Amino acid sequence: MKTLVLWARRVLILGIVCVMIIYGVGFFMEAPQIGQGHYIKMYDDQGALFYQSDEQSNDVSLNEISEDFLVAIVSIEDHRFYSHLGFDIVGISRAVVKNLVASKSQGASTISQQYARLLFLTNDKTWERKIKEAFLTIRLETHYDKDTILQGYVNTVFFGHGIYGIKNASQYYFNKKPSELDLNEATMLAGVINGPSYYSPYIDLVAAKERQKLVLDRLVEDEYITEEKSLEIQNTEFVLNENPTSASKNQHPYYKDTVIQELTDLGFYEENYINQGLNIYTTMDSDTQNELEATVSDNMNDKGELEISSMVVSNDDAGVMALVGGKDYALSQFNRATDAQRQIASTIKPLLYYVALENGFTPNTKFLSAPTEFTLESGQTYAPTNFSDRYANTEITLAQAIALSDNIYAVKTHLFLGEQALVNALNKFGYTHVSPHPSLALGTLNTNIYEVANIYTTFANQGINREIHTITKITNHNNEVLYQRENNDVALLDRDTCLILSQLLTSTFKSEYHTYSNPTMSNYQTNTTFACKTGTSDFDSLCIGYNPNYTLLSWVGFDDNRDLTITQDKMVPKVVFQHMANYLQTEEEWYSPTATLQSIPVDPLTGDFSESGLVYWFKSR
Repeated sequence: MKTLVLWARRVLILGIVCVMIIYGVGFFMEAPQIGQGHYIKMYDDQGALFYQSDEQSNDVSLNEISEDFLVAIVSIEDHRFYSHLGFDIVGISRAVVKNLVASKSQGASTISQQYARLLFLTNDKTWERKIKEAFLTIRLETHYDKDTILQGYVNTVFFGHGIYGIKNASQYYFNKKPSELDLNEATMLAGVINGPSYYSPYIDLVAAKERQKLVLDRLVEDEYITEEKSLEIQNTEFVLNENPTSASKNQHPYYKDTVIQELTDLGFYEENYINQGLNIYTTMDSDTQNELEATVSDNMNDKGELEISSMVVSNDDAGVMALVGGKDYALSQFNRATDAQRQIASTIKPLLYYVALENGFTPNTKFLSAPTEFTLESGQTYAPTNFSDRYANTEITLAQAIALSDNIYAVKTHLFLGEQALVNALNKFGYTHVSPHPSLALGTLNTNIYEVANIYTTFANQGINREIHTITKITNHNNEVLYQRENNDVALLDRDTCLILSQLLTSTFKSEYHTYSNPTMSNYQTNTTFACKTGTSDFDSLCIGYNPNYTLLSWVGFDDNRDLTITQDKMVPKVVFQHMANYLQTEEEWYSPTATLQSIPVDPLTGDFSESGLVYWFKSR
């Protein structure tokens, strides 16, 4: 027993010494810059400012803020704030126990930790980020007093609806100054921080009141108010601002978040860079971004919980001209364009048919389109179906299969080539963990439109792969260039095969293929020529198209993977594509076949030569 006590004492002493050393190192390091010491500015492709991170500034001092709010925010977020050294050991221990007992995650971040994360870090749940956060918290605690940290926090924290800081939040929710907030308003705002997309009264009034009750209960426990006062406030309605407008300079928030993610990937979303001030020059075309946002809004305003992502990419440099990651950033900050993992359905077929064309297929290669049960090497069977169980019940050409998105033709092609062939093609684009399977031909690959854009822009650029990006240059406040993007073009696919494929993908608009089914884009004609492919699963609907100048991508679906049952919901990506294609391209511009390709008019249904047929390109034999 004495030995155990001795070792416990040694461990305790060692722990205390380690903590003293760590805090000592933090003290002797330079104080982290807060307030106006750093900024991030983003500019569009014409050099116009569209985002400035002045939400990271101390707009108001503590004596300009309602005492009710300050007490409430400390009470609900970190009620031992004034007694700990940046980390709430009691709270951490309680969270660990609850996580073990309840088998679910519960956090215990202090206000100091949250402020450190808000200043310089991201919300990535990685050990690297947590270690950086911990050390930055120590530096904050050793260089600044508690009131300075609290002041920075309340001026920096996110209140939802694109609003950062108590000054902007007071104005947005109640049309008041922070000093004018009463107890009802102060406790609501203190509660909303924990989950603005859940507890904003503009989103869910009941949830906002329930969250406020937790704040009031904590204030009763802390003897700041009485039970009677708590009940009075619980029964008091919010008098919300009838015309809330964001005071935050946060235009195009999904695009901004995409830039921040790229900034992180490039290694510049770090304290030592942000302290220099970052001017980020992007590929965003403001007119196109505004048009895409307006188009999304017009087509999604009556769609309930249906969500959307959409992009426009310039093929010339693979720069993202416009991006929308959801229909309303105030409701959800999840960026579906970059972070969703959804099935891409039949939009995978162009890559499959590229492989087929590389292996001897031509626009008039035929397979039988009829209900088919495939017996696999494993002995299992696979029986895909066409949309609405419609089949030609005769042989169809590759061109017709593309026009009508025939699933039987796609699976037959996939199995004929060998399932590994499509997997190998996907590997070229970074999909390294895909397993061969018959259904892969129908797009059972989980990804997002940002990643898929890499494939389609390569088709559009005749086989040249250019990395999709938003950032072209980064400078600091002295206009010193920290980063300058250089194109690293890679000849990833065969030029002639890409040209043949592009011409084939115009079939989706051709009324000549109207037979047992409709061409997938026949009702969504564009003013100039585009290659296009649609995709529909039970849960997802996509439309992706391109011409030499632009690649356009759109997706809709429900975040909880509910079935898409309403036909008009499935059509939204096509509508967005058609509108943006006509907005961007006013004059005809299309590819020309190389000297090694032949232009041959063929009967759209038989594939035979026909002087009055549709022109496709064939490799010279």
